[in-house]
Amino acid sequence: MKPRLDKNSAVPLYRQLKGILKEAIRRGRFRPGERLPTEMELCEAFGVSRITVRQALNELANEGFLYRQQGSGTFVSEKIPSKTKVLRVIVPEAPWIPPLRKAAKLYNEANSDSGARVELEVLTMGGPQFHSEIASAVGRGQAPDMALIDWIRLAEFVDLHYIEPLDELDPSWVEEFEADLLPPFVENSSYQEHLWGVPMDSTLAVLWYRKDILAQEGLSPPRTWEELVDMARHLQSEGCRRRYRLGPFPIAFPGGPSAEEITTFILSAFIWAAGGELKRGGRVVLDEGARRALGFLFDLVHRYRVASPAVVSYGWKTVPKLFAQGEVAFAFGGTYEKGWIQETAGWDEDEFRERVGFAPIPAGPGGKQATTAGGMVYVLFRQSSHLSTALEILKIVSSPPLMKEFCRKTGRKPTRLSVMQTLHPEKDWFVYETSKLFKLAHVRPTIPQYIRVSEQLRTMLANVLLKKETVEQAISQTQAIIDALTQ
Repeated sequence: MKPRLDKNSAVPLYRQLKGILKEAIRRGRFRPGERLPTEMELCEAFGVSRITVRQALNELANEGFLYRQQGSGTFVSEKIPSKTKVLRVIVPEAPWIPPLRKAAKLYNEANSDSGARVELEVLTMGGPQFHSEIASAVGRGQAPDMALIDWIRLAEFVDLHYIEPLDELDPSWVEEFEADLLPPFVENSSYQEHLWGVPMDSTLAVLWYRKDILAQEGLSPPRTWEELVDMARHLQSEGCRRRYRLGPFPIAFPGGPSAEEITTFILSAFIWAAGGELKRGGRVVLDEGARRALGFLFDLVHRYRVASPAVVSYGWKTVPKLFAQGEVAFAFGGTYEKGWIQETAGWDEDEFRERVGFAPIPAGPGGKQATTAGGMVYVLFRQSSHLSTALEILKIVSSPPLMKEFCRKTGRKPTRLSVMQTLHPEKDWFVYETSKLFKLAHVRPTIPQYIRVSEQLRTMLANVLLKKETVEQAISQTQAIIDALTQ
């Protein structure tokens, strides 16, 4: 067994040694029941420490390739595990599962000659507990092989040393993949000069509006805050409400902590639409744009009274539900909500297209129309026993054919330029049209403390809408807390 460890490789030495020993066992170099060389003999043969050897042997024993007899040594198991590797994957929603299954099928077909196979154990875990459950699994030493997480958690997972940098696992593939990504997605998936995740889709903040109602009233989609208020007041008239069976408030938006990240997603877009920023010189800032945005959202509820005071307590699906049920004519949300709206309203694709329109967040004073870009990203965990196989599955599931198929079925936007260029104006009309908004897109700060910063932004908005604090008080208090969190 000739030593062939590469000490300059990004792959840890114990993992390289483990692979060599496993391959030797599979090829019959060490037969079932045969004793392996001692730890010291392996150290000398491969020029590594005893800790490295012991870690490789421990993992092989845990996987069933070896067993130990005290005082006698380490032996090859009588029954060698098959070449089938089981990958544990966590995703937030069921629509992500079919592409994974197809990727595994394609991998198995491509490796049929060698007998190498992969089986997937996919756990669907959505809602507020998603990321905390992943963190708990890592803490127990039971991390999945891969998981689909929100982009905004990427820097946090890197900082906690949960995940592997992909460019160290396969630099050439990452270089090729990055060259095919639109710039916002490279930015959101990179941190500390490494690519840590594969962005699978993008969602954009939009103003959903009832296209059919606006057309009957001779109105065009609002481009400014002033136009939005004027149209909302028009639709709030008794005649319009009765004609279209609208509720008392024509506008809905997420306004507090209960809607989780969607609140910050929309608030950020309003800040940018008012000419503001969220990050300057490496610091999270709340500037004049934030003041204008908070003031306008307050006015929608308390001055113009075109949005309900209940927005503070809306959950993350409340706004699209109100819109689908015909309660409101304008709803601020994400493009990923298309499926929920159709399902709730019972609209097929043609009826949805006839009734619903979408636009960027209207421009505020001193600003221009804007949107927030977000999405989900696959990451590979350091605790994975099958990193190389997980990476191969990741390459397949993020390939242009599978990405296009997924986006076409779900209405989500692709992240790869090669897929964007193949979109059909009619067959892919929703993805095609919403993708035009990328030129107005901004991304939220990529920092490890982002989720705690986001929590403060949601609380800030809720306190203003509940009249617990003035806009100035809320901005000052929140900026101080953010500064303390990010120092």
